[in-house]
Amino acid sequence: MASNRDIFSKHLPNVKLATRIDAEGREVQVERREDEDATAKEQETFDLLVAAGYYRARIKGLSSFDKVVGGMTWCIECCDYDVDVDLLFHENLTIGQKIALVEKIVSVLPQMKCPFQIEPHQIQGLEFLSIHPVIQWLVKKSVENRTERAQRLKRFAIGQFHNHYQYKTDKDHLAKIRIASAHIKRIQELYNPTRLYQRKDTGNEDEKTRVRMTLLEYGNAAAASAVCESHSRNRAVGGDEDAISSPTHRLDTDERNAMHKHYTELQQEMETDAKQLSEHSQIKMLEASKEALERKVQRNLKENEEIEIEFMKQQQQLQKLEEQKQQLEAEIEQYKAIQAKADPELLTKVQDMLKQHDQLKKEESEFKEFCRQDLANLQKEIDELEAFNTQTPEEQEAAVSKEKAQIQKLKLQIAKKNRGIVAIQRRLDAIPDRTELTQYQRRFHELYNEMSAKHIETKQYYTLFNTLNDKKRYLERELSLLNSICEAYNEGMTSAQGREEFIKQFEAIVAGVKQTEQKVRQKYNEECARRDALNAELQSLLELQRQYAAAVKQLTKECQRCEQLQQHLKSIRQK
Repeated sequence: MASNRDIFSKHLPNVKLATRIDAEGREVQVERREDEDATAKEQETFDLLVAAGYYRARIKGLSSFDKVVGGMTWCIECCDYDVDVDLLFHENLTIGQKIALVEKIVSVLPQMKCPFQIEPHQIQGLEFLSIHPVIQWLVKKSVENRTERAQRLKRFAIGQFHNHYQYKTDKDHLAKIRIASAHIKRIQELYNPTRLYQRKDTGNEDEKTRVRMTLLEYGNAAAASAVCESHSRNRAVGGDEDAISSPTHRLDTDERNAMHKHYTELQQEMETDAKQLSEHSQIKMLEASKEALERKVQRNLKENEEIEIEFMKQQQQLQKLEEQKQQLEAEIEQYKAIQAKADPELLTKVQDMLKQHDQLKKEESEFKEFCRQDLANLQKEIDELEAFNTQTPEEQEAAVSKEKAQIQKLKLQIAKKNRGIVAIQRRLDAIPDRTELTQYQRRFHELYNEMSAKHIETKQYYTLFNTLNDKKRYLERELSLLNSICEAYNEGMTSAQGREEFIKQFEAIVAGVKQTEQKVRQKYNEECARRDALNAELQSLLELQRQYAAAVKQLTKECQRCEQLQQHLKSIRQK
């Protein structure tokens, strides 16, 4: 007799059985009404994950729950969002681990500012009408993050290239600059001033006298005289032929006498003309100041006249603008009065017609411009045809054949280029890019996970077989022991001596059983200790993995910051 569930499923073909997790963490079979919209959303969700790059959604052996949770975990990891939650997902999770992972995902989504709300029971119940918008938003965020990361890596690669390598043109330019700087330095060294004489000792001269003496040491007597004439000579310069000596060679007698005579004449001139030069210099300074002030007054008067003229122009322009403003205000008031008296519908209609009129005017001008261009093109074609018709038949045939040959030549060039492009395209297609390599890596990783899961399952089967075999062996021993006890009991109960021997044998059997039990219990304790140690090691490795992921994210942020600083420094250097 069919059960109520079978009858209910028979009358409602859209009702199917589904696996859900109850409050105690056990998988139970429940009835779920199949909805066409939910089925469509489920397929769209899996297609969306596959299009985003999560190819595990294609595996038919995986359950829908694993696909959904794995896809959401993958999208969150692709978003590079810093969350202090371990979202480690792998196949064959226990019921408790699945529940904990779903709760962690639901707690992370509000931190990522997800605009859609979802509850853990909706993910566990595979309610795709609520799951689809969340996964759609996660896929969009992950794609945007990957695009941004690709651009950031591209900029970083370009910056590293410019930091370590240079183009040939840049190297040539730097070589030219170095050659030019070497020539400039050589020319500067060639025309550097050369010191001919050097004083042995220095007196307490003022600054002007020291400048003049320095110019004389470099052999620039004309500049020294100009300095003497331009400044007041109110002190005497002391010195004789012994005060100057050559750093490179010794002066002869004639040169020494000439220098002594020259210094003597300069001393006499400065002593006699000191007062006259000081008065003359003061008069010249006053006259120069007077002339400068007069020029400044003239310039200020001229600027004042120009400013007055400009001011008058601005006044006139301001007056014109005020008159225009008054006229416009009067017209606006007049229009407002007319608008207040007019019919609103008629006014709206007129405004629409004016807008239409402006649009038609604009279209008319554009059409005229297009017609002029078309006319110019047609006129150019007519001129070319007339020039072609004026030629002789032989010239026309030669021109046509020349054009055909040119077209054939261009076709051959295009075909050659296309063949080259196709060959290069085939070579490029033969080389896997980063995306394909990433897909291969993921596929190998998935294959490794499947093999690992199969290996674990096989090991479990072996362990189960060994456990059952040991249990069978112990049961056989227990059965044989019980049979031997029954046989010995029947034989030993016939006499007192047999009874004593039976009791001794039974005590020996009990002692052996206890010893065996103690060995088994010791082995059990050792296995429990080994299990606890492995669990502790697993937890430490998970914590290390979480720290590694956090360190990688921190390193990524620091790399981004370093790249930004390098770009900023590069922009400053360019400025």
